[in-house]
Parts: sequence; structure tokens; C-alpha cells
Amino acid sequence: MLQTIAIYLLKVTCTSGLLFLYYLLALRNKQFHFYNRFYLLMSFVLSAILPVLKLQWFTFGDDSNKTIHLLKIISGNGEPDVIVNGNASLNWQQIILYALVLICFSLLVFFIFRIIRILHLKKKFPVQSSHEFDFINTDVSSAPFSFLKNIFWRNDISLQEETGKQILQHEITHIKQKHSWDKIFVQMMMCFYWANPFYHFMKRELYLIHEFIADEKAIEQSDANAFAKMLLTAQFGKFDFLPAQPFFYSSIKRRLSMLTQSKNPKFNYLRRILVLPLIACVVCLFAFTVKNETTISSTQRIIAAKPFVLVVDAGHGGKDNGAVDNGLTEKNVALKIAKEIKDLSSQYGIDVVLTRDDDVYQTPQQKSDFVNGQNADAFISIHVNSAPETQQPNRSGFEVAISGKNLKFSSNNQVLGSAILQSVSKDFKTEQSLEQRRIGIWVLDNSNIPSALIECGYITNADDANNLKDDAKIKLMAQNILQGVAMYANDKVDKSSLYQIKNENDTVPPRIKRDTLGTTLKTDNNVLYVLNGKIVPKSVVDKTAPSSIESMNVLKGKNATDKYGDKGKNGVIEITLKKGIPPPPPPAPEEPNTAPNPPTLQTDTLTSAKPIFTQAEQEPQFPGGAKGWLTYLQNNLKADVPAKNNAPKGTYTVTVSFLVDANGKVSEVKAIKDPGYGTAAEAVRVIAQGPDWIPATQNGHKVTYRQKQNISFQITQM
Repeated sequence: MLQTIAIYLLKVTCTSGLLFLYYLLALRNKQFHFYNRFYLLMSFVLSAILPVLKLQWFTFGDDSNKTIHLLKIISGNGEPDVIVNGNASLNWQQIILYALVLICFSLLVFFIFRIIRILHLKKKFPVQSSHEFDFINTDVSSAPFSFLKNIFWRNDISLQEETGKQILQHEITHIKQKHSWDKIFVQMMMCFYWANPFYHFMKRELYLIHEFIADEKAIEQSDANAFAKMLLTAQFGKFDFLPAQPFFYSSIKRRLSMLTQSKNPKFNYLRRILVLPLIACVVCLFAFTVKNETTISSTQRIIAAKPFVLVVDAGHGGKDNGAVDNGLTEKNVALKIAKEIKDLSSQYGIDVVLTRDDDVYQTPQQKSDFVNGQNADAFISIHVNSAPETQQPNRSGFEVAISGKNLKFSSNNQVLGSAILQSVSKDFKTEQSLEQRRIGIWVLDNSNIPSALIECGYITNADDANNLKDDAKIKLMAQNILQGVAMYANDKVDKSSLYQIKNENDTVPPRIKRDTLGTTLKTDNNVLYVLNGKIVPKSVVDKTAPSSIESMNVLKGKNATDKYGDKGKNGVIEITLKKGIPPPPPPAPEEPNTAPNPPTLQTDTLTSAKPIFTQAEQEPQFPGGAKGWLTYLQNNLKADVPAKNNAPKGTYTVTVSFLVDANGKVSEVKAIKDPGYGTAAEAVRVIAQGPDWIPATQNGHKVTYRQKQNISFQITQM
């Protein structure tokens, strides 16, 4: 924030400097005071406002947005991370910011105090009122002066003499011209822009212009030489009532010069007109921005090059409302977006089929069966996100999730999700990575086509909710989603992209290079695996540690068959291990598993011979369910642990792994991701001290299950 304020103030200073420079060169000491007064006042206003304007000047367009840049995949568990908030100690930026605020506040208070002092004089001395002004006769040495509709007179100046009459006319002119309001405005500006040196110069010039205007009126019917003599001989005291208009304020030399200056109109109008190109240049410099074209016009629209069928699911429906907040219901918002996608789809060469076009309830199984029966090319499910009350200010924007279980289309899912996020990010806030959920999404896990789930913002966030209430924004969302799907349909992927899968449950090596055709390789049992130049079964690859891999290459089509013959017709994955690392031995033969859906498990040879599951028919549950688990963690975690360990402002996410055995006992709690500052130890402590869980079940038996949980410690400013 401090950097933003500093940039703004620098722009204000530069703008005011340019405007004041023109005043010095072309307008100062010239006989058009009313124009100069207006110019200086507008200089204050323009220099403060122009830097905050974001007017679009012109745009650059390119085709780079039509190339899919694959995004990183992060692991998720299907439930929101637990976030606890703590306060960070003050840093130097905060100290500077608070100091600036204190200075501004002090100047404002002092300014108000000076006004109160002036008004107090009116109560102290007798007042004679007229329809134009109030006359207060005082013994104050700094009088005469005027403020608003008040003239504070000094009792030793006679109103019967010519000098007294001129001074009175002078002060009446200040009142009629409302010069006090100019001063109040400028003094208010100075309270907040006190560090701008040009504002101080501009203030001084404006006050002198007030005097020039009043001087001209005072000698309108009198002798200018006599008035000049009065200025030279008058004796005045100290004056500190800055909002007021003192008669004896200003440079006498300049006032005398203006009184005796010849009013030659030569070049006067030219000087005034020349300010217009100057202001135009300043506006272009500080108010307009050169913007890269991010919206896609009809001429830039990407259209699917071949017939493409997309199934769109409007999440929830009927008795299932989904998330509800800010006057919105998720099922209705999702349906509105889905219908808009359907209405616009023909413009993108896409044929859209909706899972529902009305407020009806469908089970996940029914939706999945419908999707798989459409012979479509891709599937997306439309939702809106929600966050717990403590996280709502910090959670916003689009997110895209893909299946962590449906490995058959893992690469295609990533391309589809990346294309949609890339397209949406041009007009909306988005996450910069895809989420691959450990706890699956039924309609994605059981899809026989590439699929993705789109969270169209957070219904609990005010800004996102406003977008979801705006028909124009809904249409823009639908256009961006269709644009991303069309990019995927054309499979125009950045061929140099390397992407990384971060999922602790996967043994897939971390770096996969796309082949020269820019196409994706479907993962199935007929793919040929080559490890260090030797053909090996997939089970050997599964046992290969990702950290031991030097490189990996994917071959498909002619490239694969030319090198490996008919064995490579379904694709080839070539893996090269780092020098000196031997390949893992082939596994011993195992008895065939006749179960229809064999569970995912691992064996912990150090602690037990019993299998440890990472997927099961019924996963373990905390007493009270997900909401009870969230409440337990938030109530027991010490949010200020990282702050006490001098952690700077930021978010520190710990990933904790632990076992829930067949009796529901929690054990082997350990942090597999530790951002430091004591966060891992605190997360492990709270989980280890928790109550027993409801154990996982598989084939009707209670089993041991390895659970994972992300916990984020959020350090904010004090």
C-alpha cells in the first residue's frame, strides 16, 4: 500500500509541477487575474484527480491468448483449507504509513483550530450586521482582515478618511468574490498534500491574485498613486489567521507593480489558449493508460475447427441449493451461467448439451450416466464457491478443479482446465493453478471424456457476488468459458510447455514434455514404458522415485512406431534416471484382485504389516463431520504462532499426514510440508491431541487410512 501511495503522490507532484511551470512562464504578473485564479484552482483539482483516472488510451492485440499455456496442478482434498489468522508486528512500511496519517490528521486539526480562533473573535467584539457582511470592530493589531462574510476592523483606522474607505472596499471585494472559500479549499488540500512543494508555491500565488483583484476594486474610482502610498506607509503586525483574508498580506512590490501596470491586451488571449494543449498533454501522461487488448471481439473469437460437443452441468438443483449468501443461491446462478453458455455456443462452433435446463434435482450418478451417454468431446460442471466467515474477505475469484482419480484423461483434463482458466483470467480474478482434488468429484472421477469443474467466484465475497448478479458479467463469463473450450477443441497448446503435477499420492514423475505434435497422450495399460532404454512394466515405473528422474519424453503416433515398431502404437513414455541411480527391481507376482473396485493402499513396512489405505469406500470422518473438524482446528490452533516466531506478513500452509486406524485412533502425525516459523509443530500438536475419528471402511471392514490436511496460518497487519 505504501508503494501505491508513493507512486500516486509522485504523479501528483509531477502534474502540479508542469501546470505551475506554465503559470510561471505565461501567466504570472499578467493583468487577467480572474483567469489566473481559476487556472490555479483547477491546477489543484486536476493534479490530484488525474493520477487516479484509468482511462483507456489504445490497446495492443495479439494472438498469444489463443495458445494454451499449461498451468501447474496442485493437490487438494476437496474441502476448504483451514485458515487461522494472526497479527504481525509493525514493519517500517507500516510505521511510515502511520506517521503520514498522523501528520495529515495533525495538520487538519490545527487548521480547524485556526478557524475556531477567528470565529471566537466575532463573539469577543461588537458586531454590526448588514445584508452584505458583518462588521466587527476590534483592537487586534493584525486587522483589518476578512473571513467568509465577516470584516474584522482595527479601531484605529478611520472609515471617514480616503485610505479607510479604500481598505473597506478592498475587504468587501474579498467577501463578494468568496476568496475565503478558495483559501479553505487550498488549506484542506495542504493538510493532505503537504509534502508537495509546488502546492506551496501555487497557494502563495493564489493569495496574491486575491489581493490583485481586491486592489483593483479598491482604486476603481480613486487615485492609484494614493493607494500605493498607503500600502508603503501602512504598518501591520504579525498575522497567523491563515484561513482569513488579511489586508496587509502579500508582496507589496508586486501589488504596486500590478496597480501601475499597463493593461496591454497583446498576446493575452494567446497565453490563455495555449494552456489547452498543455492540459491535454498532462491528461495523456497521467490519466490515460496503454492497455494490452484482453477482451475478445467478434473478429478475434476462436471457433472450434471441427464439430465439438460439450456437456455443461449446472451444479446442484431442486432440493440441493448449494451455497447460499449475498442474496444468491448457487443452483440458480449455475443454471443461469449454463444457459448463457448454451445460448452463445453456436458462435464458437460448439454444440452444448445441458444436464438440466430447469430447477430439478439429479444425483451425481444420474448426472454421470447422462454425461457418459452423450458421446460428447468434453464435460464441464458449473458451480460457485463459498468460504467460512473467517476466510470470506480473502477468498475470491475463479477456480478450476480436475479429477485426481480419473487418470485416463489426466493430460486432457489439464489442457481443458488450463485453457478455461487462461481465457477467464483476462476479465476476472482467477487462481493461477489447477486443483487436483484428493477427495474426488463424482461427476469428474466417473466421466469417460475430458472434464473440469469451474467455480465461478465466491458467493460469500461481495465483489464476486456483484458479478454474479450482473447479466453483462454473466455473459462475459460464458463467453470466456466458451473461448477456453474452443482453444482446447483446436488443441493449440504451447509446445514448449513443461508442467508439473504436485500430488503427494502420485508417483508420476514430475516433468513431462509434450511431443512435437502438440497432442496429449492418453494414459492406459497399453502404453509402452521405457526406463533407461529398456522396456519395463508400469509397476516398475510406479516404484520409481520422482527425484531420481533426469528426464521424461512422450512419443505418440508415427514418432513412437518409427522407434519402437508395433509395440509403440499406443504411445511410449521414455524415462531416463539420473546418473548412478539404478532402476527399481520388478515387483514379485501378486494374486489377482477380483474386487470390482480395488482400493488404493500402501504398506508401512516400518510400523505394521497391515495395509494402509489412501482411498476407500467410506473415508474416515471426524466426529461432527467436516464442519466439526473445521471448528475443532480453528478453536484449538494458536493463530499467532508464526507471528511470535517473527514471520513476515503472508500465508503459511502446512500439509499434515496422519493415520486413522481401524479403531479410529490417530497416530503417526507428521508434517510433509513445513513452511517454517513453528507452524508445522503447531499443526501436528493440535491434530495429535484431537479425539478419536470414525474409521474408514472397505468391503464392510474397518481399515487403517492415511489422511491429509492443509492448514494455513495467515499473518495480517496490525
